[in-house]
Amino acid sequence: MNFLFYLLYILYFTGVFQLFNIGSFGISPAYPVIAIVYFAFIVRFVTNKITINLNPITGIRVLVLLQIAAGLSFLYILSDHKTENIQFIKTYWHFLFLTAFPLFMGLFKVENKVWINVFRIWLFLSIIINIFGIYQLFARAYDLPLAWIDLTNASLTALDDTTEPYQQLSLKFKNFYRATSIFSEPSALAGYNLTIIGFMILPMFKSGTMVLFKSRKFLMFLFILSALSLFVTFSLTGVLGLVFLAIAFFIYNRGVNYKRILQLLIAVVVIIIIGDYFILEYFQTSLLELFYTRITSILGLTTHNVVGESFDTRSSNFTSSVELWLRSPIVGIGLGQTKHLGEIGYSDFAVMHSLIETGIIGGILFLSIFIINIAEYLSLRSSFHKLKPDTIYLLNATFYALVILVMTNFITSNSFVGFALWSFMAIIFSVLTNAKVELGYDTKPVLFFKQKARS
Repeated sequence: MNFLFYLLYILYFTGVFQLFNIGSFGISPAYPVIAIVYFAFIVRFVTNKITINLNPITGIRVLVLLQIAAGLSFLYILSDHKTENIQFIKTYWHFLFLTAFPLFMGLFKVENKVWINVFRIWLFLSIIINIFGIYQLFARAYDLPLAWIDLTNASLTALDDTTEPYQQLSLKFKNFYRATSIFSEPSALAGYNLTIIGFMILPMFKSGTMVLFKSRKFLMFLFILSALSLFVTFSLTGVLGLVFLAIAFFIYNRGVNYKRILQLLIAVVVIIIIGDYFILEYFQTSLLELFYTRITSILGLTTHNVVGESFDTRSSNFTSSVELWLRSPIVGIGLGQTKHLGEIGYSDFAVMHSLIETGIIGGILFLSIFIINIAEYLSLRSSFHKLKPDTIYLLNATFYALVILVMTNFITSNSFVGFALWSFMAIIFSVLTNAKVELGYDTKPVLFFKQKARS
């Protein structure tokens, strides 16, 4: 059973590809594994091998209400002949399929060691992913193999009404192309590296917390490689994410080793300066200068703009999202209807997408999942002395992952109906449940069949 989780979170990175497609919906390699996980849990439950929690944490209850609210959005479809009934059914089933995963992780027990091993796998994979991303900088400039990856998942091209493969998105600045690695765009690589950095924050900056690996030097190598890869994405998501992570770290930890933080920051700054020198040398552009120009232009401190800046586009998208939401503010316009009823295709922000398609009811529930989970983490902070080291580490790592999910889904991107959001929400629900059970919380676990008492 544990192998399925490891396989699933390895296949997480293959979402830009498909095994096959049903119309405009691409079945990525991870989806069959998710279905097998569901089947395995159900079989184990009905055969009395595992229990189900009848008293799950609050976030699970809210998620069920969100699933119901998403279904209620069909009410608007019944009143508007311009809507797409079939599209609603497809999107709703997709939404239920994805959100069932965190539901299962909150209702059935998954041991903490599984998630620690998943994080180890992701950290090992980060070496390949980030080195490949850096290699692509040279491959694209000098026309080397694997400079670009064709993305075949039909779901990615559905908004353009085409099933033809397309290449990764990456703006060019002289001879420099923003790093994407195996992802569809630079911001996705940035979000991944922010999550990876979140896995390493506690063991890197606090003594006595070496849960992942015994070697701090190996962690430092991974940390610096992730920071360098984050730098060459030239992503404001990356910059903003680092700010969010720093704030989250100081909120969630006491007894911080400031000397170690300073040493690592100096090392990262030196590596980035050296990296910028080589970028200038080989690609005739300075990323540090581009970052300065981009940030100051957004803040209104200069009139110079960076080519392809998405800030204004996102602002316009937000305005259009609000206008579309006001068409049916209570129950929403229905899942999958944004493209058919609006001019934007989809909202750039998950929170706005939830408002548009599930109304104020679904939007509040979606927001509540994040707020409630953050409150759960903060309430557990005072009980760290009662928890095992593995649990403390996982609470830290998943808290930082949650912070990044808040930033990406509320400010920079949209994963409302996406595996990226709900696969991590599954880990968060599982870790929170395990921590609360460790502290004495009664989830009221029951078997499918009550066992007869032996005389």
